Amino acid sequence: MVRTKIFIASCIFTLLLCCSVAIASDIKCFVLQPPDQALPGVQKLAILDFNGMGGRAISDYLISSLLVKGRGIGAIKGGLFSKDKEGTTYVSGARTDIFTIVERSRLDQVLKEQALGATGLVDDKQAAALGKILGVDAIVMGTIIPSSNDSKGRREQTMYTGGNKYNVVVDCTTRKVSVTVRMRVVNATTGEILGTKEGQSEIQDDKCGDERAQLATVESLVDQCVKFLADGDLANYLSPHFVQSKFELKDIKAKDYKKLGEQAGDAAEDGKLDKAFTLYSAILKDDPYNDVAYYNLGVLNEVVGNFSEADSAYEKAISIRQDDDYTKASDRCHRMSSFGGMLTTMGISIQKHPFSVSETQMANATAAKVRLKGDSGDRISIRSTAEDAATVLVKVPGGIELEMLEKNGNWIKVKTFDGKIGFVKADEIR
Repeated sequence: MVRTKIFIASCIFTLLLCCSVAIASDIKCFVLQPPDQALPGVQKLAILDFNGMGGRAISDYLISSLLVKGRGIGAIKGGLFSKDKEGTTYVSGARTDIFTIVERSRLDQVLKEQALGATGLVDDKQAAALGKILGVDAIVMGTIIPSSNDSKGRREQTMYTGGNKYNVVVDCTTRKVSVTVRMRVVNATTGEILGTKEGQSEIQDDKCGDERAQLATVESLVDQCVKFLADGDLANYLSPHFVQSKFELKDIKAKDYKKLGEQAGDAAEDGKLDKAFTLYSAILKDDPYNDVAYYNLGVLNEVVGNFSEADSAYEKAISIRQDDDYTKASDRCHRMSSFGGMLTTMGISIQKHPFSVSETQMANATAAKVRLKGDSGDRISIRSTAEDAATVLVKVPGGIELEMLEKNGNWIKVKTFDGKIGFVKADEIR
């Protein structure tokens, strides 16, 4: 037993040791993706009930999805020993609610007045006439084709009675439902079909023994399928959506800038993109041919939607050293730049993120740092000169970092947060 515990402990230690090995930093965030079908000039929609079981529900689900501003953004799952984090996008101006949609009550009223059904059985000519009355650019309608099948079987189950365990064979039912949805978008002026989309979804429920009475109804399973399709395939066909992406930053290999690169990577992972940008820029000021720093600046610009600046940084990295990752990133930026033009036609204006680095920020980024011994409960004396008897300028908490200006024997010349310049004993430094 003792050996087993030691073995388990050693495995955990090995796992932790592996996890502690330096891994390239990455930025997890949500980026905007284009719709499957661009609809130029279409700003206002009317969405009819689809024909078939679940037709009213899929219309309602689709309307709700298209009105969400950040559709697709969710929690970012944490890894081993990590908590989930709130999902975010760093692109200002990116959104998914690009359409104005006719209210349900107004649509029902007009359909009733025109003696038309509210379903996708309305033909294209009727749709055009309806669109003119409603003042919309396009009509969305469609058909739902559900199918269901129940299969019987028997299964062995473990039962417990009075602390005794035994196996019994019970009757089981598996209910499988499949749904096919066909959607079409019709120009409300001409009756022309602007686009079509077909989606499929399948779900099943299993119940055995006494629980068979709780088997999900066909209607409820169809509802789950149509919600899945409305929120996914159908909404993505019509409007942009966010997807989770991971942008990997490369490690700075140059020995003189390795620590600065690690600080930049940590800042980027924490969402402090401006700080990371300053640190990588500081590296390039001292080492203007550092291709990795250029590549990482490209990543930061791409994450915030500065695609032309990102591509320029990637091209500089490529000009210094050929690397497949650099080429792929540049190609990706070209595609996203084209997407930016599409977004403009949809009324979405991506705002440039104003990365800027001052000379002072650059100097502070590259300045040597020293960390004081102790913790926040301690106070370390900063003296006016490198002498024990010198005047104490200020007492600062232990554990903090200070900018180091020079070393003078057993004393370190430092600069405090508020700009005071003084000396601290070398043995007060970690």
